[in-house]
Amino acid sequence: MHPDLQAAVTELYAAFARHPRAERIGYCGHCVADAEAVVLQRVPLRRLTAGDLARFTFKLMSTWGDEADLRHFLPRILDLFASGEQRDGGLLTKTLSNVRYYGAAWAPDELAAVEGYLLALMRQILTDRDSYLQVTALLEGAAENGHTVEPYLAVWAEEPGEAATVHLAYLIDDFGWTFSRDDRYHREVRAWLRTGVLACRLEAAFLATDDPQAANRFGHALEQLEFLTA
Repeated sequence: MHPDLQAAVTELYAAFARHPRAERIGYCGHCVADAEAVVLQRVPLRRLTAGDLARFTFKLMSTWGDEADLRHFLPRILDLFASGEQRDGGLLTKTLSNVRYYGAAWAPDELAAVEGYLLALMRQILTDRDSYLQVTALLEGAAENGHTVEPYLAVWAEEPGEAATVHLAYLIDDFGWTFSRDDRYHREVRAWLRTGVLACRLEAAFLATDDPQAANRFGHALEQLEFLTA
């Protein structure tokens, strides 16, 4: 884990430490087994594994746990994404969606800790060509409830390495399926893609790489970007 991300995780634990574990975490007995529920009541927060928390993370705020539980377990859930123990991008998006929906009333230091973590996680993803997480999982979750993604796009623009450009090619490929949607996230990403800077970046990466697979990916992304921004 990058030192900046480790520091951000530490800040998460500090900011949310004021939220103790509930004496009893509510759950639907038809959806959650007693044996799996009791794990969250007995195992210390920082010792919970991705396996312990995966179904809870998926069901959180529906049939297992409430907002107080979200705030208690959030540092550990996000810590597991940072360390790579949890690799399900869909769970990251869902977690961030919950944060964006319920977080409007949270304390400023809690929201700052989440933002610091997300920016640090973004940087770690962009510097790892083979990252287990795709940037879209972070962006789509961060954009929920009408939030801006411009700070994350700015981080991306400042990351010049080939790995960041590989992730850009993935974004263009993924974004093509939903390009026409008219929400804040899609408007901001469309505007970013239309600046012309990204096309230059992809072309430079295409010419510079000695990896045939990467060259093919960059070339394909350039073709898609031209179509999307026409």
